[in-house]
Amino acid sequence: MASAAAWEGPTAAELKAAGAEAIPGGVRVKGWVIQSHKGPILNAASLQRKPSDQVILDYDYTFTTPYCGSDAVVLNSGTTQTSLDGCGTLCWEDTNDRIDLVALSAKEAILFYDEVILYEDELADNGISFLAVRVRVMPTGWFLLLRFWLRVDGVLMRLRDTRLHCSFGNCGEAKPVVLRECCWREATFASLSAKGYPSDSAAYADPNLIAQKLPIVMQKTQNLKIPN
Repeated sequence: MASAAAWEGPTAAELKAAGAEAIPGGVRVKGWVIQSHKGPILNAASLQRKPSDQVILDYDYTFTTPYCGSDAVVLNSGTTQTSLDGCGTLCWEDTNDRIDLVALSAKEAILFYDEVILYEDELADNGISFLAVRVRVMPTGWFLLLRFWLRVDGVLMRLRDTRLHCSFGNCGEAKPVVLRECCWREATFASLSAKGYPSDSAAYADPNLIAQKLPIVMQKTQNLKIPN
């Protein structure tokens, strides 16, 4: 909980002048909420002038996110709903099926492609953290990749991919097949170095080249249940 003592001293006065306000568990500054919690490695930041006069803002400054996308149905009329069958949510079922990435790499006409960087930060020149989404549409279906990539130089790397693939099927299939695959990978530089991989951060500029070297910490695949 944010205490009254945290709002004493010149640092607090400057925060207040900037429009900051105390909220349970942290502060709100110009619409941004910074909450204090015990999180993963490298998650502490502080604004301090002297030990007796400080405001601690404890947060994960690697910007790691568990976000795996939001889903909704857009009707032809332009209205949006979050259900295919009126139950209030889209129904995803766990499955052992996997997205065929080899088949997706086959040459096929691309009818639409786009990439959007949702956020990106260089961690004060100590690495890179970004969240981006790519989508492409082909005659046989569409494919979407939501990727979070983190590299804290000399410390760790974290890759969180969410892939969605919709196969339109052939004329004999009544319904398309939509798979969602989430895969989280993570490793420290020390663990990779122990396996004989480079310890230089420059060797890990492209997440596509390092992905298979990072151990999987979580993986699941789901199938979208589409009513008849």
